[in-house]
Amino acid sequence: MSSTSTNTTSITLNIKEGGVQYHPPFTPKANYAIITDLNKCFGCAGCQISCKEWNTSGMFGPLPDFSPYGDVDVMFWLRVIDVEVGTFPQTKLYFMPISCFHCFNAPCVTVCPTGATFKRTQDGIVLVDYNECIGTKYCIYACPYGNRFFDPLEGVTKKCTMCFDRLYDPTLPPEERIPACVHGCPVQARILVNRLDPTDPGNILFVDKGGFVLGPETGADPAGGFLPWHSKYEAQEDVELLTEEEYFNVWTSNGVVILGAQANDSTFTEHNITFSNSSSSSSQNSNKS
Repeated sequence: MSSTSTNTTSITLNIKEGGVQYHPPFTPKANYAIITDLNKCFGCAGCQISCKEWNTSGMFGPLPDFSPYGDVDVMFWLRVIDVEVGTFPQTKLYFMPISCFHCFNAPCVTVCPTGATFKRTQDGIVLVDYNECIGTKYCIYACPYGNRFFDPLEGVTKKCTMCFDRLYDPTLPPEERIPACVHGCPVQARILVNRLDPTDPGNILFVDKGGFVLGPETGADPAGGFLPWHSKYEAQEDVELLTEEEYFNVWTSNGVVILGAQANDSTFTEHNITFSNSSSSSSQNSNKS
């Protein structure tokens, strides 16, 4: 499959370019993940809808809906969970968007009998090669977070891809080369970071604000995590604190994303990683236009 972009250039993205890894210890050059600021997220589900819209027609789609106007029998790679805290009547409600955490020690990769699931060496993204998946569902059972989903129409497992086909599509404008959930958040609560880069401002925020991950006891060591509700800055000797301006003009691993930029097209990114176009039997092609 190949796609025709807005400038009519046909591209092919090779999901295994740069090498892949199947067994721990995983040693990627980078490990992309998404940090969600729970102080900003207000549960609008914009990230969930943006993810669905992009990926159901993207190179890893579709996300099937068997009864879209009836029973809730649909596939979402990103879910927004409501969490109530406190004791009635003194309670609060906050929201946690959850999708694949692209774990440092991804258990879904090691259990796959065919090698269909792998961790990319270039960026640490965990992907599924549909041509090799035989639908055992072992990876679904191995994921402690429920972030993998079986497509009975194609007989394969599907999941969040960190919008691989956005990150590495040179035909997209630079400001579009971020995950759909990041781009679709109206308050920039979702932050794309390289968790292996200690100088990444997203990582600095994660340490400075006491970021946390779900289920550390599982041993999966998720790369994606959260900035806690109403957390405060805490000075630490080895962490350079961000100013308020830097915080609200959050850097992502692909550059600067300015708060509220989706409304006025002022979002911009720098230092985008581009791969040379290639095709192989293990390639999956982008269907976006």
